[in-house]
Amino acid sequence: MSAPIPFTIDIPEAALQDLRERLLKSRLPEPLEDVGWSYGTEYEYLKELAHYWATSFDWRKQEAYLNSFPQFKLLVNGIDLHFVHLRSAEPNAIPLILSHGWPGTFFEFHKMFEALAAPKPTVDGSKPQAFHVVAPSLPGYGFSSAPRRPGFGVGKIAETFDALMSALGYQTYVAQGGDWGSAITSTLARKYPERCRAIHINLVFAGPCWSNPLHLLQMANMLPGLRRFPVFLSRDEMKAVDDGAHFQEHETGYSKIQGTKPQTLGYALNDSPAGLLAWIVEKFHTWADTRGEGVESAFVRDEVLTNVAIYWLTGSITSSTRLYHEAMHSGEVRRISASYCKVPTGVAVFPKEIFRAPRSWASAVYNIQQWSVFPRGGHFAALEAPAELTADVRKFFAAHH
Repeated sequence: MSAPIPFTIDIPEAALQDLRERLLKSRLPEPLEDVGWSYGTEYEYLKELAHYWATSFDWRKQEAYLNSFPQFKLLVNGIDLHFVHLRSAEPNAIPLILSHGWPGTFFEFHKMFEALAAPKPTVDGSKPQAFHVVAPSLPGYGFSSAPRRPGFGVGKIAETFDALMSALGYQTYVAQGGDWGSAITSTLARKYPERCRAIHINLVFAGPCWSNPLHLLQMANMLPGLRRFPVFLSRDEMKAVDDGAHFQEHETGYSKIQGTKPQTLGYALNDSPAGLLAWIVEKFHTWADTRGEGVESAFVRDEVLTNVAIYWLTGSITSSTRLYHEAMHSGEVRRISASYCKVPTGVAVFPKEIFRAPRSWASAVYNIQQWSVFPRGGHFAALEAPAELTADVRKFFAAHH
């Protein structure tokens, strides 16, 4: 395998001008009265945010910031893989690969990069655990090229990321991720336990254990029309059942279309930046810990737009959504939640995560060594609660690597 090639983001000015023109010509559908976000992205917020994107958002400023992190490309498994690579100066630094999800990008971890690679001494003068940080763009996301043929799912991504770590000279490493990053991280641990020595995740793919008769009853509870058996359920398990049923009923439309007809959806999202913004910002609103105060109570506006702009400027929204199709038709995620992961696992639980598996379910499929519950934060933990997530990652891997 050849050596990584340094990479600098440099979007042509013509692409930025085209984006501005498209945004200013957006034809937004009129909303129903007084529906807020209940029918999808709120009209007035989208209108104002799209106008800001067109007239005030400074991509060149964000581009310069992104380029302050050392980035590279390397051909791995047929993918021109883009990644951030920060080598720590600390002699005991641990190699760590960070995997993002959808609709995130490698930028999702930007608040954690320096804190992990070059931690500041504590008040007593001791140095926190440091890491050699590797943060790839998933194949088909952002600045990584997209697979050209079907079948490139979670397992192939894990294979690609393991090969990347080997190419960078890391014979053993640890891994962290949420959303798809959790599935990828879990697959790294299951497929390469001799190399991926420990994992930390902030979304657990786990359901009731099939070998436990009581858990089979819990599964029955999740099916509509069947009576419940609350005597067999702990409070946490009952809440997980209810929350899971609510999410499946009210919040999975995006995954159904992305898992069945991503190309059809892609024609629209790849042609309209306002449509792309609406599609992604609704997830930032619904999945984050906004506490009813709007998207920008949890995120800086320019952070949201930088994340969306990466999808738009690389034309990668369609290829990113195809991962849902691969997962749905291969059953990979179901297998992740059905087989035991023997490597030490740390879990960070945030209150507004889209699904929070109880520890009893997680312990059936993961070797749980650390279980941390936080008072704030949601699905985009690296952006919403970076200090808390960084501290939890550091604490866990300092003890398990």
